[in-house]
Amino acid sequence: MKKVMKVLFPIWLVLLIPWLFLAPLSLMALGDTPPTSQTYVTVYAIWTYPVAVGIAAIFRKKAPVISLLPGLNIVACVVAAL
Repeated sequence: MKKVMKVLFPIWLVLLIPWLFLAPLSLMALGDTPPTSQTYVTVYAIWTYPVAVGIAAIFRKKAPVISLLPGLNIVACVVAAL
């Protein structure tokens, strides 16, 4: 389990690179049409992703399972799209 967490955390860090370009574009979802709850959940999940990665970085030595925290943002985007 700890090996998985050691591999998973760098993946979350690499995903921050496309976030730099995609996060500002996510605000366009709030523009033209009246926003729905799906829109709000998706924008919130995208904009809080770096916070989740930061929390995982701080606490991953004490609780390795916290490396799964950024995955909640991805799950929120997928579930909102359903």
